[in-house]
Amino acid sequence: MNSFDKSISISDSSPAGSGNLPKRQVLVIILTLMLAQMMAAIEGTVVSTALPTIIGDLGRRDLYTWVFTSYFIASTSTTPLWGKLSDLWGRKSLYQAAIVIFMAGSVLAGVSSGMTMLIVFRAIQGLGAGGLFTLSMAILADVLSPRERGRYQGYMGGIFALATILGPLAGGLLVDYAHWRWVFFMVLPLGGISLVMSVTHLELAFARREARVDYTGAGLLLVWVIAIILAMELGGDSWDWVSTPSIGLLAAGVGGVALFVAQQRRTTEAILPPRLFRLRLFNFSCAIQFISGAAMLSAGIFGPLFLQVVTDVNATRSGLLLVPMMLGMLLTSVSAGQVLTRTGRYKAVPIFGAVVLTLGVWMMSTLSAESSTLTAMAFLFTMGCGVGAIMQVLLVAVQNIVPHDDLGAATSASNFFRSLGQTFGSAVMGVMFTARLDHYLPRLVPGGDQLDIEALIAVPTQIGAIESASVRDGIVESFASAIADVYWWAIPVTALAVVLAALVPEYRLREKAAIGN
Repeated sequence: MNSFDKSISISDSSPAGSGNLPKRQVLVIILTLMLAQMMAAIEGTVVSTALPTIIGDLGRRDLYTWVFTSYFIASTSTTPLWGKLSDLWGRKSLYQAAIVIFMAGSVLAGVSSGMTMLIVFRAIQGLGAGGLFTLSMAILADVLSPRERGRYQGYMGGIFALATILGPLAGGLLVDYAHWRWVFFMVLPLGGISLVMSVTHLELAFARREARVDYTGAGLLLVWVIAIILAMELGGDSWDWVSTPSIGLLAAGVGGVALFVAQQRRTTEAILPPRLFRLRLFNFSCAIQFISGAAMLSAGIFGPLFLQVVTDVNATRSGLLLVPMMLGMLLTSVSAGQVLTRTGRYKAVPIFGAVVLTLGVWMMSTLSAESSTLTAMAFLFTMGCGVGAIMQVLLVAVQNIVPHDDLGAATSASNFFRSLGQTFGSAVMGVMFTARLDHYLPRLVPGGDQLDIEALIAVPTQIGAIESASVRDGIVESFASAIADVYWWAIPVTALAVVLAALVPEYRLREKAAIGN
């Protein structure tokens, strides 16, 4: 295949030549999407700094991780469903439903009187978030041509990075000067404005398709995704990896995948249409998104852990020190979108992003007990630049070649595989980290084989309070070495992303939007 194809036969059936909406209406639609995206993205991170206070009020510290896990499971497992349903029923009503669901979850979470209630209502938030993230990108693809879309999709990626920065800051301020319940209430104005604007300006011409929803496939999807996420999130923490719950969940996940694939092959309206997986660009894009998702979450886990243990900062401050990584994502996400719009070419951008990401991972593998906070922040910034250059550009490339009937499914697949990458990445790297820490502690710490590794990982700030300097220094060096090893083993994986990006075929970006006057 030529490096730059001039035609895309697969999209000939899409209504790409129907003309564009008025510019003012398009800009209002984009603002509508950004407000909802900001709302969902902030709520994904704002709880991190407020959770210690919430637990102090509601109790049940043993349910700590479920506040995050319930949100993540609900958003990830339903993402493909939102995308497919939008292809069948249209996106406007589903988008509005996602806003309402998210706002309802936020209100209910804010009035929770116990941790179990909070976890359930966080899952409702996650259900709405899964729709907002997918449908925002699909609607953007409806109203903007692929070439023009690059610029605004870059802005959307920037909104996500900015919200990730603002979330923990806002959570800390609200806990200190108001009440933790405002952590959930504060985003309601954003959702309300977005909902009203969607009613008044989100006019998307759509012919509803009279097709039977694949409820069997939907059920199988939920089963295997939830089983695998639970196994990955709770294995090695709530129970051992080699235990009945872990093995049972993994078996259910693998079996669910097999049944889901079989169901997708025989149904007429598959949730993840098999025809998409016959597109080389789609396959490579999903694989790269999977890798970038794993890398992004690894930085969010091991970056703060390194800062807490080696530089002895508290959990809140270590989270704020991730700001450089998010700034890197913001910078390259916006810049990549501009490059896409101005040149009409996209292939060089994910190659650049994958190379920079690999460079950042290699930098993280050089960390040691002597590394400074500024050094770690610079390395995280580099990783952020790599991830930011990858995420949005590949999504535009995929949207450019799929038929309009599959636009929602293709968009949701991109988000879905990135989320799966985060799940697998955190689990695999967590196992590797624990194994390497178990290797170093007996060698670097007197009596290190008697230390409770899980307790050290759970509360790393207690390391600084150890009186014996030799023990404390040995533990710090063990943590630094284990984290460096994890990133060393991640280098081949991100290098694979470079190879895949180089193999991505490049097609001419269409210059007409799918939805017209």
